Amino acid sequence: MLLQRTSLERIKSSNFKYYLIIGLTLAIGIFLRFFLLPDKSLWLDEGASLYYSDGTSIQDIIATIVNTDTGDRFQPFYYLVLHFWRQLFGSSEFAVRSLSALLGIGTIVVLSTTAWQLYGRKHALWLTLFLSFSAYGVYYSQQTRAYTLLLFLASLQLYFLSQILPQKNVRGTAIAQMLFCLTTAVGLFCSIFIGIYTLALCIAHLLVSQNIKRWLQWWLPVAIACVPAALFYLASPVATDPTKVHVTPSNQSVIQNIAFVFYGLLVGETYGPPIEQMRGGDRLQLIFNYLPVLLLFGLVAGIIVIGLVRGLKARSPEYKQYRPIDNFFLTTFVSAFIIALAFAIVTKFNWLPRHSFYIYIPLSFLLPIVLRFSPRKKTWENLYRLAFIVLLLLNLYANYNYYFEPRYQRENYREIAQYLSKNNSQDTKSVLLYGVPYLLPYYGDTLTIDGLGLDTTKLAAEVSRVTKNANTAIIAISDQAFWEKKRNFDLESSMAKSYKLESHLQLTNFDIYHYVKK
Repeated sequence: MLLQRTSLERIKSSNFKYYLIIGLTLAIGIFLRFFLLPDKSLWLDEGASLYYSDGTSIQDIIATIVNTDTGDRFQPFYYLVLHFWRQLFGSSEFAVRSLSALLGIGTIVVLSTTAWQLYGRKHALWLTLFLSFSAYGVYYSQQTRAYTLLLFLASLQLYFLSQILPQKNVRGTAIAQMLFCLTTAVGLFCSIFIGIYTLALCIAHLLVSQNIKRWLQWWLPVAIACVPAALFYLASPVATDPTKVHVTPSNQSVIQNIAFVFYGLLVGETYGPPIEQMRGGDRLQLIFNYLPVLLLFGLVAGIIVIGLVRGLKARSPEYKQYRPIDNFFLTTFVSAFIIALAFAIVTKFNWLPRHSFYIYIPLSFLLPIVLRFSPRKKTWENLYRLAFIVLLLLNLYANYNYYFEPRYQRENYREIAQYLSKNNSQDTKSVLLYGVPYLLPYYGDTLTIDGLGLDTTKLAAEVSRVTKNANTAIIAISDQAFWEKKRNFDLESSMAKSYKLESHLQLTNFDIYHYVKK
């Protein structure tokens, strides 16, 4: 009786410690996602989210989305969710970003629960640590964009599918299947990239199922659930003429895109060189300046890859039971990567970490496999554990850069609006040539003219017309090099026909020119 009581006490103590550790880990994840949430100005992409979610009715919002020529037409569901969120909580920076922060936290909870059910406590704890510290997860949890909604929906898909992964039959899983179908159907209206993830899950499930009949019983209803989204996208003009939609084309080799994707998924985009600085100037010199931190990342990533291969080959009875689940996530990871690679090559779009949530999720489940230990290889196991811990620290370093280092900031529309408002007068008019006009009145500037539709072949005359021949024209332009390349013109030579450049000011990822009439 005494031994039985002691055993129960040990179990209770073990449970308490586990719940305490995982609770503290989740608390850190919550803190990191809400820390300084309204500190930074909304930037270009976030301004687009506010624009597309702004409307008096659902019909207005859908009409705006369908008629746009950008990739935003392929994620209507997020803008509807954001619209109703703004109706409830307002449109402050904290309010609109808190939706993403909560979805980011929900993603951690769902994936941790799934890991616990499939692998047990230890695997779930390490996965929760990675997700909570993840600079990739934190960054997009503080952005008013669809990425954390996609992560959350993809996490729910995995959770519902996981209900049949350890089992030999599908009885009693009707509710999970129904919810999986619903989540998939909704997710496809949030992004066509959910289709890549769903197809990867389908292939991986076929591998571990080894029963075509049961596999079809699960996936045929899913295929039917995908029909509405497929019809919606096929009805779009882009289905017959891809030139009718604007996506950012890749200006680098696919190998560079692949390297950037995995770098971003593992340590976030604020770990090494600032992305905005990489777009211009000498890339090689910039990379050389950050060589120590990049080499450290490469070393850690290399050790983790070796540890992952070793962990997947582990044959001890303790880990052999997880072989089918390991194969499922490995197949999901490889399938998603190959499909995404093919999609990027065919469409020639700029494949970036933010598009790669379908790789991030299986990668998160594979990483803790590095920590599978054998009593005969203590030295290597300590090295793998150290590498995993260092990876967590690298993510904290990237988070620090994101919060506190100005060089990692995006466009500061708060600063731009204040400057333009201050400098507007009866004889001085400002024109936003490229950016998000919606954000200027959001930050209090109601005088700057929207110049996005101006004819750049006769820019000087167009600026003179919209400013009503004001003596001084202030031209504000975001990402000038990209805009000039896209429109095939040079700002200074185009304005030189009627204006003389008086001054040029560079703010955060913005150029402001003061031109005086000749």
